[in-house]
Amino acid sequence: MLEVFIESLIDALEDSAKLIPFLYASYLFIEFIEHEASDRLSAKLYSLGAKGPVLGAVAGLMPMCGLSVTAADLFANRLISISTLIAEFTAETDEAIPILLGTAGFRAKGIVLAVISVLIGIISGFIAGKLFHGDIDREHSHMEHELMHSSCEEDECEKKGLFTTALLHTLKSLAFVLTAIFVVNMLVGLAGEENAAKLFSGGDAVEPLIAAVTGLIPNCAPSIILSEFYMEGLISFGSLVSGLTMNAGVGIAMLWKYNRDKKQDLLICLFNFSVSVIFGYAIQLMGF
Repeated sequence: MLEVFIESLIDALEDSAKLIPFLYASYLFIEFIEHEASDRLSAKLYSLGAKGPVLGAVAGLMPMCGLSVTAADLFANRLISISTLIAEFTAETDEAIPILLGTAGFRAKGIVLAVISVLIGIISGFIAGKLFHGDIDREHSHMEHELMHSSCEEDECEKKGLFTTALLHTLKSLAFVLTAIFVVNMLVGLAGEENAAKLFSGGDAVEPLIAAVTGLIPNCAPSIILSEFYMEGLISFGSLVSGLTMNAGVGIAMLWKYNRDKKQDLLICLFNFSVSVIFGYAIQLMGF
């Protein structure tokens, strides 16, 4: 138990440390938009149109768990659209592609995974933009900004300056991320990888569904676990895609924490889950 605790804490500290540059950069950008940039610039950023899902999907392809956190922060402040957010979430594969590309015999699958992930991100982003068109109210959110960043009053934040305020918000979010990752690591460590593998023993009929549920875990670990299971022949390629499409690192947890409209959060999660399962089964049926 003590060994699991120590390993979980060390892993949580390491994973959280990797997020610091992304968190700080995103909060610095948010503060700049809120206090220095014009509403016109903010509106242009939000209204990327067809470029939004493409940029989101390409960003999700990068093996950086922190990008989903940045996307969640930007969406909570209405600086990017839901189509850009979902494109990033569904395209994100974290460590999976580097793992496959770095393993002999799986490099071709790593390239295929990269292409499929980008396509899923773009397609799901465009669909979300049409499906949720008009449902996401984009007000220039000074009220949401205050609600999200409650560590100091707006006047006090302005006096401290952009860099100091962004740092305060980064530390606050970092504490939440560290706690979330540590709890998940503890649960995974106590359960054991062998017991986790048994969940997929139900056969091809349920694998993509179980993989998508696994992707709900707010951590970067599922991408590594699912990749290992795939290379060991425990799950299909379709199941791997399903789990990775659903998993967006700590991004979904951050979305639930900072986006004030919980109905939106639920709709986004349900949409992502549906996309993950549909594409997972489709790829499995195509025999990839």
